[in-house]
Amino acid sequence: MSNLQALEQQIQQRLKAVEEQDRTQQVQLQTKMAEIEARHARFNPLADELMTTVIDSRMEKLASFFDNADLLERNEAGNHCRVCRFNHSPRYPATVKLTLSVAHDTEIKNLLLLYDLEIIPIFFQFERHDEATFSVDVPDQQRIAEWIDEKILAFVDTYLQLEQTDQYQQSSLVTDPVCGMRFRRSIASEETEHAGHMYCFCSHGCHEKFMSDPQRYVSSKVL
Repeated sequence: MSNLQALEQQIQQRLKAVEEQDRTQQVQLQTKMAEIEARHARFNPLADELMTTVIDSRMEKLASFFDNADLLERNEAGNHCRVCRFNHSPRYPATVKLTLSVAHDTEIKNLLLLYDLEIIPIFFQFERHDEATFSVDVPDQQRIAEWIDEKILAFVDTYLQLEQTDQYQQSSLVTDPVCGMRFRRSIASEETEHAGHMYCFCSHGCHEKFMSDPQRYVSSKVL
């Protein structure tokens, strides 16, 4: 065999090896895609179930505690996403958006629970995003429910800080006309309207003193 023929055979062998490698990779890609499609078929009903049995009921319960809460329907936010908006109010002077959603990783091997929180304006640090990972094949539904409960309670703790943070409460501060104490109107013991002005009191005692002689204290009025 000539050197040229030997070279030709070696080239052909290399080309054939690459072709075999390509065919193997094609089979692997097709197999992988079939597995992903199968996992996707499992993910959708699983996500639907988690939204219905875990997230929806808990978001509805959360919203029931706040008059300023506006719970969006799932078709407004996404099929596997639930959003609760908390409108600006005198007690909670910020616009807040809480989102809980179910997603998956690229290959749909893992189910992702996502927690996202927006507060405008921002006057303190808070957890804006968190997520937990569970197997799509064998999801731990009890742990999923526990994680959602933990995040909702963490949100409540964060949201209640709005009422305790001075930067948010500047427009809600009032002064007791009797003792001069300054405090949030939401914790006033009593309120009284006199001569077209509203007066707030830190205690029943201050209110009684005011009512016994309003003119003595009106110079200290704060609406």
